[in-house]
Amino acid sequence: MNKEYSWTENQTDDIWHHGKFASVEECIKDAKGCGKKPGEKIVIGICEDYVPHLSADSLLDQVSEDAYEEVGEVAEGWPEFENRKGYKDVDKFQEKIDKVFREWLEETGQVPSFYYIQPLADPVIISDPDD
Repeated sequence: MNKEYSWTENQTDDIWHHGKFASVEECIKDAKGCGKKPGEKIVIGICEDYVPHLSADSLLDQVSEDAYEEVGEVAEGWPEFENRKGYKDVDKFQEKIDKVFREWLEETGQVPSFYYIQPLADPVIISDPDD
């Protein structure tokens, strides 16, 4: 997967409003198009997609608690829990949940369009076009 970049005026900004770009150079070009002048600083960062996650363990904890509350002690020990290992075959369940959740997000048009931004180490100084 190719890296994508974004830019902002201040590293402390919570929201970077300038979108994604294929390269650092495209960020700088966009910053100039937004009125940044030679000598001014901008911060450029690498965009990392946010991937939502549902926890199989949490879901099984909830279903176990619900069963116990609804029917009492006869539900104890369901779903099967192996001491020190966790729920039986939880890894298989997690794979299925991840797959179904991704499909549901795509089908309903709810795939996150937001992302993390990891700022590069140092701000970039806009250079003179003649440089």
